[in-house]
Amino acid sequence: MIGVLERSRLIVTVGTGGVGKTTIAAALGIAAARRGRRALVLTIDPARALAGALGLTGLAAEGEPVPAAALTAAGLHLPVPLDAAMLDQRAAWDAFVRRHAPTPAHAAALLGNRIYQALSTSFAGSTEYMALEEMSRHVDSGRYDLVIVDTPPAAHALDFVSAPDRIAPLVERGVVAALARPAGAAGALARFVARRIEGAAGGRTLGELATFFAALKALVDAAAARARHARAMLRAPGTAFVLVAAPRASLLAETGALAAQLAAAAAPLAAVIVNRAQPPVDAALAVAPTLATIADAAARTWLAERWDDAVAATAAERAALARLAEVVPASLPVVAVTELPRDLQPLRALGAISDQLATTPSVTAIHA
Repeated sequence: MIGVLERSRLIVTVGTGGVGKTTIAAALGIAAARRGRRALVLTIDPARALAGALGLTGLAAEGEPVPAAALTAAGLHLPVPLDAAMLDQRAAWDAFVRRHAPTPAHAAALLGNRIYQALSTSFAGSTEYMALEEMSRHVDSGRYDLVIVDTPPAAHALDFVSAPDRIAPLVERGVVAALARPAGAAGALARFVARRIEGAAGGRTLGELATFFAALKALVDAAAARARHARAMLRAPGTAFVLVAAPRASLLAETGALAAQLAAAAAPLAAVIVNRAQPPVDAALAVAPTLATIADAAARTWLAERWDDAVAATAAERAALARLAEVVPASLPVVAVTELPRDLQPLRALGAISDQLATTPSVTAIHA
């Protein structure tokens, strides 16, 4: 994983919900900062899990450093600050409008429109578009050597990668320009759109709708350009996609499928992190003498069964990782991160995971 951290300008963590993407993204940020790279961890997760992982009560939309006192208390001594940020979708849309509107009057017309106020946080693709915009903005700012994106939980790991292609049709000038005309066939189309968005925006007059599209028309070139810029950034040589996966039976199929899909999208996978693997249990360790000292037969039986379960789980995970190493390219790092005690203080846990990411050999190297 060290090579990925050192050569990347942007790391995008992908994977389904519940596999620990947020934790891994934060640990990657610590690992980068330990190597002198000024990093930002940007989360799109509406559950606000990143703040908790970093031991903070909340996060702002702009990058802010994790307090040095908190890092020191957790035994982490970073040579450079580590910043974290969380997407504030409404504030980000408002800032986007102010940055790209041709005049303050255009910005005011859109920001004050009730349809914009309702739809800016609710239409399909809104979160993905603004996540891409904030990602691009932070990378382009030059403040950071590395930006790590904790993508939203998704059933499909490619949702974030494909977002620019899905969003582009929404900001085409021809569509918006047509809807800005209230008369004739265009007016009928506008009324159709009005009915479609009533659930999100509430009942609005056609006049408000026409005002909304007229104001939006002034921004479509900028919106389309930013979508193209985000698409190019996701496919740039300095961008790395890291799959965070769970150590389960479907690991092999999921990883192979995702690697193929990312390659087809010209965004090849750079690493796989198998999170929350079972702590290794030595099947050869003789525990029988210790168990024999337990007088209570029921307790002795329960402990023996739990030990056997742990040995079997470890063997199954190792077998799955070995099979994975056989089907992925030898150059693709596959790192297994061992599950830590749940009572470990969050920042200390992140430091321990960061150590594993930096020092654990790739499974592909072990089985080469």
